[in-house]
Amino acid sequence: MTDRADNSRAALPDEFLRPSRVAVVGASRDRTSVGGLLFHNLLVGGFDGAVYPVNPEADVVQSVAAYPTLSDCPAAPDLVVVAIPARHVPDVVDEAGRLGVPAVCVISAGFAESGGDGRSLEQDMIDRAARRGVRLVGPNCMGVLNAADDVRLNATFSSTFPPPGRIALLSQSGAVGLTVLDHANASGLGVSSFVSIGNSADVTPADLIDYWEHDADTDLIVAYLESFPAPREFFRAARRVGRSTPIIVVKSGRTGAGEQAASSHTAAIAAGEVAVDALFEQTGMIRADTLPEMFEVAMLLADQPAPTGPRIGIITNGGGPGILAADACAASGLEVPELGDGTQDQLREFLPAHAAFHNPVDLLAGADAESFARAVDVLAGSGEVDALIVISIPPIVTAPAEVAMSLTAAHERLPDDLPLVAVFMGSEPPPAQLAEAGIPSFSFPEEAVRAIGRAARWSAWRHEPPGEIVRPDGIDRAAAQSLLAAARHRHGNDDGADDDDDDTHDGHWLSTADAMALLDAYGIPLARTEFVTTPQEAGSVQQEFGVPVALKIDAPLHKSDIGAVDVGLGSVEEVEEAMRSMERRLDEHGFAEDGRTFLVQEMVDGHAEMAVGVNHDPVFGPLLMVGLGGELLELLGDTSVRVMPVTDRDVDAMVDSLRSRELLGGYRGRPELDVGALKDLLHRIDALIDDVPQIAELDMNPVFVRPDGVIGADVRMRLMTERLLGM
Repeated sequence: MTDRADNSRAALPDEFLRPSRVAVVGASRDRTSVGGLLFHNLLVGGFDGAVYPVNPEADVVQSVAAYPTLSDCPAAPDLVVVAIPARHVPDVVDEAGRLGVPAVCVISAGFAESGGDGRSLEQDMIDRAARRGVRLVGPNCMGVLNAADDVRLNATFSSTFPPPGRIALLSQSGAVGLTVLDHANASGLGVSSFVSIGNSADVTPADLIDYWEHDADTDLIVAYLESFPAPREFFRAARRVGRSTPIIVVKSGRTGAGEQAASSHTAAIAAGEVAVDALFEQTGMIRADTLPEMFEVAMLLADQPAPTGPRIGIITNGGGPGILAADACAASGLEVPELGDGTQDQLREFLPAHAAFHNPVDLLAGADAESFARAVDVLAGSGEVDALIVISIPPIVTAPAEVAMSLTAAHERLPDDLPLVAVFMGSEPPPAQLAEAGIPSFSFPEEAVRAIGRAARWSAWRHEPPGEIVRPDGIDRAAAQSLLAAARHRHGNDDGADDDDDDTHDGHWLSTADAMALLDAYGIPLARTEFVTTPQEAGSVQQEFGVPVALKIDAPLHKSDIGAVDVGLGSVEEVEEAMRSMERRLDEHGFAEDGRTFLVQEMVDGHAEMAVGVNHDPVFGPLLMVGLGGELLELLGDTSVRVMPVTDRDVDAMVDSLRSRELLGGYRGRPELDVGALKDLLHRIDALIDDVPQIAELDMNPVFVRPDGVIGADVRMRLMTERLLGM
């Protein structure tokens, strides 16, 4: 697909992770200081490029000649690492820019994270870097690392230097970054590079994902994120790169996200963590809930292929662990298929008669190492499973090392696309042969299954077509723009919205008439509607329509909560009396009498009431929502949300993921409803938001889905101010 926006930012300079000359501003003789420890790590890590300590108060730092300033270094460095008080950092960035340095990593804290003057200081640093064409990592970070044998760069204040490998690590938190490096090293996970981005004043996670996409040393990206700087760029980068490179993410900060005094149904639903969930759904990123779970998936994908399907073969020498694994598979959306007769016959050739052959395959406690290997061979050759889990309980007859050796031999005979994981239950570490052979080993079956489940979902996502953005026929963009211009002129403001709404800080609500006209310009069908101010006018409209009608107050509020909607009114008298009663209820609730407008709307027969809406998330921008509508919308919460723009694959997934999907497909003898028309409406809303980005909220509830199309009834639309839009 082609995205509607383009990231024009300069690419991340290679010098951040592959420099030839590194200067450390703030390098110290004191190895307990950040500058001293970082410089020491550069020296002992094996980096064979030039290293320049910059310290105006020392002639020599850790046996290396020091220089008062960057300009005094023998040659201009490729990478400058800064570990000095924050107030001096902008001047160093300026000097680096004058020397033509492309990359600066700012370790120093005391910037935006500290508030107050720190924000101004950070902005000054950013402005100077931009003027000089310098890219910045940090500030408030722990540095950068490249473990490749031909680089060996440890420009961090972590003394841990993990072995070289294929995993790129990213952390927004320095403390978590230290933990991640330590755990990767202890687990034997090979690392290509590591970047701690801190405040992300310039270089963002999106920049790094773009960089690692083309990095020959990286096959897997692992990230700890607390926020999404440059969220739209992140969305595009992750969705593109995730097709070829797995991206495993722990996103913290879930609690309390998105709390707001929502003014519409959609805003109450499509906010905060819901937007983050949508991001993961659309980009295929593998979401881990905890750091241990992140490493579970990393251990699997670092050396094993992702499963090509959900079918899991379980081999065990204990019945209980096999059952635990099967239960975990069901919870993770995986299948444990019963093996075919031919496969079971092959297992009977070498297993005891009272073994279990169906799946899980229980070898029994007395199984020898050769039985494990032969069972792996049989299941791998059956074509009936997409991944293998081998569970060994503490030794009764066969030593763990013997089982590990047999699995290592069997692993060499496996097809290239069939992953194998081991579970060695017990307090002792797993045999070292497993890691040497690239076979991940877990302590419990549930850990192995979680990792395989997450990898299988990513594999399924990446093999789906990426989808295309759809722009339906029959859209009159010019008419919509003309309508907005007329509304601005009519209301005397820049937003084309009602002056009656005093919520000017967040924008204004369009009148219902203008909102309906805007939707009509995009070919979105709406119930026949007229606007009235008196009971007599309302009665006349019903008489003109000649069918039962609904009566509603024309105001951006939850009408049913205050009795401001009445339906099924089939005569002039019923309509007039309903409006008088509604006026009395509005008086009781304190709604001003002046300027009241009501709408009379033709009753619509629909077999399913859905809701469609848009909410502008402060981080990710517009979100599209569809769900079971009417009064059940917020009660049942059967909704699906995606970050816009959406593709045809996104829209299909949104509708198909609803628990109420069966209601649209001829549930229990009911007529099959026009799901295609509902999807077409979603694409038209997507086009509308692309053309009119000022729309902050759109609420269509209910939308009636019928056998021959869809039709909207209640519409609310809020425009944001130009200040909030960022124009």
